[in-house]
Amino acid sequence: MGTTPRVFHDVEEGLSRAVRRITFHDPVTKDRTVLKDTYDPFTGEVIQAPITAKFYDSSADANHIQDPNFFIRLMKTREDRFTGRVVPEYGQWIQTPVQNSPGAFQIIINGIDGIINPAGNNLVTTIFQIRKVQPGYLIRLLNGNNKGTYYVSSITPAGNGNHTITVSNTIVQNLPVSLFDPNTRIVYFQGGVDLFTVQVGDVYTDASSNVFNITAVDPNMGTITIDGVTIPSLLVNSTITRTGNVFKNVDLSSVRYLVMDPTQPVQVAGVFGVVDQKANTEGVSPPIPIDAYYLIRIDSKTRQNHIDVLNRMWEEFNPPRTALPVIQRSSLSAEQFLTADVSSGGSNTIQVKDSSNFSLGDQVFVIDHLHPTSLQSGAGYERPFESKVVAIPSPTSIQLQDVVPDSFTTANFSKIVSNCEFQLFMFHFVDHVTKDVEGSQYWVHEFTFWVQIWVDRLETPGNLTPVTDIATPIEDLQGNVIIEDN
Repeated sequence: MGTTPRVFHDVEEGLSRAVRRITFHDPVTKDRTVLKDTYDPFTGEVIQAPITAKFYDSSADANHIQDPNFFIRLMKTREDRFTGRVVPEYGQWIQTPVQNSPGAFQIIINGIDGIINPAGNNLVTTIFQIRKVQPGYLIRLLNGNNKGTYYVSSITPAGNGNHTITVSNTIVQNLPVSLFDPNTRIVYFQGGVDLFTVQVGDVYTDASSNVFNITAVDPNMGTITIDGVTIPSLLVNSTITRTGNVFKNVDLSSVRYLVMDPTQPVQVAGVFGVVDQKANTEGVSPPIPIDAYYLIRIDSKTRQNHIDVLNRMWEEFNPPRTALPVIQRSSLSAEQFLTADVSSGGSNTIQVKDSSNFSLGDQVFVIDHLHPTSLQSGAGYERPFESKVVAIPSPTSIQLQDVVPDSFTTANFSKIVSNCEFQLFMFHFVDHVTKDVEGSQYWVHEFTFWVQIWVDRLETPGNLTPVTDIATPIEDLQGNVIIEDN
């Protein structure tokens, strides 16, 4: 998803959620309660309410400020070279497929002498192994006036060697689910698509057989713009076709081409496992494993509170080695605090101060000062509320695909964050020291926590090795030589 320019800030946000739970308490004996007041441990403000997951900004006078107070400080960081996490080779990039680029498939044959004359659906070639080409295969033209990827409709072998490959009027088929912006008439495909052969004037047919003309194409973003006023079906299996001549231009010079089997995608080991290869790849820097050590300091004015805090700390972080739920931003992330509580019963529209940095199709999380966190049972972790932006009705509102629960309130500092990931980082309660100054009626706990994180490089290289570029070497299987662009 890009770089993580503020991962340390994200970890501190996760730590603050974890530490706030220290003030959640129950009677530990019949006549004793730990931390009798309920308050925000960072602001010290007392909550005049039953013990619930609600904290307020510090705006009360000093008479309402409660000790103990909590502080978080980053003590040190270092590269993790000791625990067995993968350490990348320095200066090396991992190549990963570009999602919206032509697919890479098993090559059946390739040729160097394709001729298109006249414009139409036919390519003439003298390739020797013509009978290997089958209907349904893909033919990718690598140069000339009709560069792109097409479906083979039929093959007509000829005794004189001038064989004809006829392509289908279907340019793209089995398109993934999509989102639609009725204001701009843009269709956003939600999976990897190859739109590099699509042209203005092609016909988009949705899953319900509604037909629209394409007025603009952005192959890098995986979007098309359509005409009309009706809303298309957003389900899978829409198609794009071309009326009339598929090859709109004559190619009298020899065209280089590949014939590929679309049922045999090339697979490669990606950053997150085996994935389908694409014609374009981009370089990403392997993240560096980092150990971060944080100090949680807790000041108390009574010895009893001092002891109660220690008890609650060990109760909460039990076992000491656990996981820290973190919302990890990317370089594309935007975030806004909610400016109004979600309406009673929930709503899929939320109010923010400024929605301009959010885009249709953004994946978003809605979080607050207390969630996500560990489950009360201790058997796992909450997953944050997750949805997608489906509309931006106004400069101060965002409409989501799912209904947002009414538990998200401004009092809990609820916010919406886009283009981020939910991570569980290793989180270890390392040790604890106390600094008792009884003569001054002042007690201090210092707890050390160890968090294992990953840090990416900020910069990334450009796209690499586009197979659709004729400068890329192509192996000539017939002549057993390497063809290069001169």
